[in-house]
Amino acid sequence: MRRIKSIDAFRGLCMFYMVFMHPINWWILPEDFWLYQLFEAIMEVVGASGFLFVSGLSIALSLRLRWKKAEDDPEYSRKTCFKEHYYRTFIIFVIAIIYNAAAGIYAWGPAGLWSWFILLTVAVAYFVGYPLMAKLSKGSRVVLSFILLFITAPVFTVLFALYKVDSIGTVLYHLLFHPWDQDSPLPFLSFFILGTVFGDLFYEIYSIEDEEQQKAQIKKKLIRNLLIYGSILVVFSIISSIFIFNDPISFLRRKSFTWCFYTMGWNLLFVGILTYLHEFKLSQEWEHPFFFYLSYYSLTVYLAHNAIALIFWRSLNFIIIWVPIAIWLFLLWLLLDRAYKKFGRKISLKYGVSKLAVYLSKEKERKEFGNKE
Repeated sequence: MRRIKSIDAFRGLCMFYMVFMHPINWWILPEDFWLYQLFEAIMEVVGASGFLFVSGLSIALSLRLRWKKAEDDPEYSRKTCFKEHYYRTFIIFVIAIIYNAAAGIYAWGPAGLWSWFILLTVAVAYFVGYPLMAKLSKGSRVVLSFILLFITAPVFTVLFALYKVDSIGTVLYHLLFHPWDQDSPLPFLSFFILGTVFGDLFYEIYSIEDEEQQKAQIKKKLIRNLLIYGSILVVFSIISSIFIFNDPISFLRRKSFTWCFYTMGWNLLFVGILTYLHEFKLSQEWEHPFFFYLSYYSLTVYLAHNAIALIFWRSLNFIIIWVPIAIWLFLLWLLLDRAYKKFGRKISLKYGVSKLAVYLSKEKERKEFGNKE
């Protein structure tokens, strides 16, 4: 199956949000923090929610391809796929805890070791992703995704009321929501689970060998569904904000009930639009290099970009900040361009994690085989 460039483009777009917004968050003066809040309200639809959604797309495609390999290759099995997946999940979990040991503990003390920065959320999503893909139909996963959205607010309300009042409530709140302004599994697992549903749809359609039939199905079943359901969710979120919650901008408040539907709708719309452009308007060879590099080196960039945080920490006003932001983005593009052309995947931590997972899986099987002998 050919590489789906619209998925790479959307992942790159989500990564661009991060490398653009984080420096604003780190460098802007406290009195000008409204600038960050303004851009967050506008652009957050391709932030953590988008990244979890595209992670669901990717993991669904990856598992479907490896399960197909298990059917066709006598030297590869679903058991091997299972091991590779969970070794990869464990490695990401370890990286997340190490990251939390630096960033989380610095911000919140020892309790920050368990903080819902996106790496930890991705690890948990991968952990549940395999059984969800193996056991639940697409329809069941859609239902589960929306159930998680609906229960987030009441669960948070109950646990927040018990926080630092009841010991069990405090522990549960910390495990599920600490800190609230980060990317907790409620509601963000919803985006990942819905992503697996559309990942299945991508796999089914892009597996069609006849090119004309494949193109027809991409337009009829994939792009149309993405655009229709995305539009419905966006319109629903805006209408419910105005007429149900009596708050016309609640859909712009991160992690609110209406924001979840609004953001999920835009995730679908962006993927639908990008798929249409890449399949029917742009040449097969075309790809935006910066977005491609950000997608290709996503884990590397996520970890490394934190190094710039203290350069202008809370020292730039809302006018001056655009100069270092522009310089930072240009230098990042230049660095990634040179790195890709010179080193390729050798410096991709994402690729390294996958290779290590495969190696550990093979070592595990070798030991198991040796014990049987």
